[in-house]
Amino acid sequence: MEAKVRLLHLEDNPADSELLELALRQSSLDWDVVKVDSRDAFVAELEKGGFHIVVSDYSLPSFNGLEALRETRKLSPELAFLLFTGSLGEERAVEALRAGATDFVSKERWDRLGPALQRAVKEAEERSARRQAEAQYQLLFDSNPHPMWVFDRETLAFLAVNDATVQQYGYSRSEMLGMTIKDIRLPEEVPALMEELDGSSWPGSNFSRVWKHRRKDGSIIDVETGANPIAFQGRQAVLVLAHDVTEKKKLEAQLHQAQKMEAIGQLAGGVAHDFNNLLGVITGYTELLLKDLGTQHPGLRRAEQIQRAAERASGLTRQLLAFSRKQVLEPKVLDLNAIVLDVEKMLQRLIGEDIQLVPVFASDLGRVKADPGQMEQVIVNLAVNARDAMPRGGKLIIETANVDLDGNYSRLHAEVKPGSYVMLAVSDTGHGMDADTMSHIFEPFFTTKEEGKGTGLGLSTVFGIVKQSGGHVAVYSEVGRGTSFKVYLPRTEEPGRALSAGTVRVEMPSTGSETILVVEDAEALRLLIAEILEVGGYRVLPGASPEEALAAAEAHDGPIHLLLTDVVMPGMSGRQVADRIKASRPAVRVMYMSGYTDEAIGQHGALEPGTHFMQKPFTAGALLRKVREVLEA
Repeated sequence: MEAKVRLLHLEDNPADSELLELALRQSSLDWDVVKVDSRDAFVAELEKGGFHIVVSDYSLPSFNGLEALRETRKLSPELAFLLFTGSLGEERAVEALRAGATDFVSKERWDRLGPALQRAVKEAEERSARRQAEAQYQLLFDSNPHPMWVFDRETLAFLAVNDATVQQYGYSRSEMLGMTIKDIRLPEEVPALMEELDGSSWPGSNFSRVWKHRRKDGSIIDVETGANPIAFQGRQAVLVLAHDVTEKKKLEAQLHQAQKMEAIGQLAGGVAHDFNNLLGVITGYTELLLKDLGTQHPGLRRAEQIQRAAERASGLTRQLLAFSRKQVLEPKVLDLNAIVLDVEKMLQRLIGEDIQLVPVFASDLGRVKADPGQMEQVIVNLAVNARDAMPRGGKLIIETANVDLDGNYSRLHAEVKPGSYVMLAVSDTGHGMDADTMSHIFEPFFTTKEEGKGTGLGLSTVFGIVKQSGGHVAVYSEVGRGTSFKVYLPRTEEPGRALSAGTVRVEMPSTGSETILVVEDAEALRLLIAEILEVGGYRVLPGASPEEALAAAEAHDGPIHLLLTDVVMPGMSGRQVADRIKASRPAVRVMYMSGYTDEAIGQHGALEPGTHFMQKPFTAGALLRKVREVLEA
């Protein structure tokens, strides 16, 4: 309270004014009294404002206390108003109180005036503070950027909603005030709400539940809410603050999926690497065995079957390596339109006559930097997947376009950086997929086809190739309405001639006489490689470990023409072995081999310019040709 309490006194009798002054002197407050005795003077002072209380006689010439009360409530609704009169009967006293008077005191009991004034001032201040708090609460409620609402704890009816609620749910305010909380909750979640309202945790604050709410347009959103019990308009109610976490949940799901795919990829890559070494031994020795067997030998057919099985197994491991992003890429500046044109005839044979192939190319398509062979594989795998989704025929649309993915897109796809991309879309008019199927399609060995009709590695291969190329795959599908896979690859401004997938191979002689240092920690594979090279006329210095290879190089008096080394080995990488040997033998050529790659070969598995590499498993002929190619380069 201020130092002085300002009082406006409406009284035309000086004797009664003295009674007021006597009562004020006996109170504990410091009063500042302004006296008026007419309607005009009274209204003029009210309009100036600044008073805490009005004390008015009831009967005045051409003016009475009820009229003064009406003027006061019109100009200052919160101002305390006390009637101090000797002519107020019981009926008029009740009428005055109903009209908004704070209290009344008879002039015959003037000794009650001081306490009544103090009480009236205190109640007015409390009422004003309460109204201010309510106004502040209302302002916070209305202006909160997050939806807030109040609902009746018993009937669940909405009692108040703020603007953000109206905007988020799509209903008007009047519509929502005619609804209950059940109207926005999914039916299966209502029992849990009722259980919480009846539970022992109330009263108190309860934060959760991501809940699922339905908007007016029928769309479902994930909402995280905080709730508190309050008294509202005389009812037991609940105040709710809601956060739309639909976007957050999607990002969390994407992160979880990315982590799961990364873990599966690590496992798949490790298995494929170890299996490749075994396949290399099987493939190599089968090749040597076939050379030894004559065309009439009864074991020839069996050896050929072993070779075919090994080749199929090699294809599976390549797909696993593609998924786990452990392949070695040879990126070139590409025009994806040219890549699609190169494989168009093959695609038509793959999809059959009952499926119409519809290419839609952007004429000003930007360039990308990717491995042309891998891009062919992406297109073929997506086309085969589309074909299988259209057993009764349909359309396969392959589309290219320049697109810019902005911050809004990357906000919904955490792994995507904003920027300029080239899009390759492969769409079909097939049976489509539901949400559960779409959440698993890139996982290796996941398939919806009958047993024996697919390996479940086609889309996982696409996923790995695109990711390793710095791109992103988006899938759009509805049951009965087809599917669209959209591959986004970063656009490049790097100079260079845009190449298609077609490459020209120069056949190199497969024999020689040079000295080759072979470093391979897998014994069976090392022995096989040595035998293949020795059959091809080369002299081989074997190294079972990096240390043994360095010792063999140091002990050898003559030249070493080629270092053929595994990439990943215990203790030292192939790159480190090469650096150590080239320090003393700068003329030595280097060729790497691996079932998968790591940073020793290059960033993200991409070969650095001039690096020679052989992907495991390989055939004897392929090894001899590649060795000759490196030596002749």
